[in-house]
Amino acid sequence: MNDVLYLVIKILVIIAITLVTRYLVPYIREQLEQSKYKWIADVVSQAVKSAEQTITGRKSGAERKAIVVDFIKTLLIQKNISISDEQIDNLIESAVYTLKHGGD
Repeated sequence: MNDVLYLVIKILVIIAITLVTRYLVPYIREQLEQSKYKWIADVVSQAVKSAEQTITGRKSGAERKAIVVDFIKTLLIQKNISISDEQIDNLIESAVYTLKHGGD
């Protein structure tokens, strides 16, 4: 009887490990990725708002954008996160659009 009970418990543990590996681990990984990209978008948005408010004078929009890009790249390197320059540019343009059209 103990051998049968041991075999049943062993099968249940194998099934549980398989289910966790198949469904739970990818779900957690996806949630972490989404939170990472949300964090990046929030940081870019705050950097754009800060640049719009603090960088005044003769600096053009391109110069302000260069400052924001440098700041974002430095921050991402410190956090060991890599995204392309095109993605950074898209995030900045999105933040500027949102800022100019009254969004948050």
